[in-house]
Amino acid sequence: MSGEYPPNHLISEVRMEQEFDVARMTVRKVTAALREEGLIVTTPGMGSFVT
Repeated sequence: MSGEYPPNHLISEVRMEQEFDVARMTVRKVTAALREEGLIVTTPGMGSFVT
């Protein structure tokens, strides 16, 4: 488990919870930080994707 995803990869909260054995709130905090850094983008109705 490297934690690296290719560009345009759909980020799944459920999958990340399982892969990293963390709580949903942890995943949401991390994805918010990644979004602020411009490493992922979120499109309403579609999800979050790696940039």
